[in-house]
Amino acid sequence: MTDSKDQDVGWSRPVARESALEVAKDYVRFIEIGDREGIANSLADDVVQMFPISSEATGDPQGIFSGKEEVVDYTYGLFRKFTGLRWPDPEWTESADGKRAFLEGRGEATVTQSGERYSNVYITRFDVKDGLIVRIAEYANATLYVSLGIEPSPTEIKAVERVQKVGSAIL
Repeated sequence: MTDSKDQDVGWSRPVARESALEVAKDYVRFIEIGDREGIANSLADDVVQMFPISSEATGDPQGIFSGKEEVVDYTYGLFRKFTGLRWPDPEWTESADGKRAFLEGRGEATVTQSGERYSNVYITRFDVKDGLIVRIAEYANATLYVSLGIEPSPTEIKAVERVQKVGSAIL
């Protein structure tokens, strides 16, 4: 006989969600190990990734990727452009309300086309809702990245054009 407390009453028990900090750390780890499924599963369908610091003196962002498809395409593109992509010894912080996580650290990689070492300083904000990343804002030296001379993907060109059309109003 089943206890009445165990019967289905049309609702489920709350499921514990990972903290924003855990979700963000997992996402970065998935990038470092090249786990494409882990990357995609960390992102909300309507995720936005932006690069607020431009290589131009405009005050506008460098680029804005809109939606999971664009963010995933950009992120997977990193695997073609770089090998050994990692952030050794990052400093992590979580907001008091638990909705945002921040990474501060130096990223390192080798540029695939030239074999040059690439190193940049990052502060990255991850906004998390219901266990999924909904917004990524990556603050880094865009001029340094652009100076590598890596051919931008069609998705990257679209992200830059989006900013050129709308400007800083999108922030």
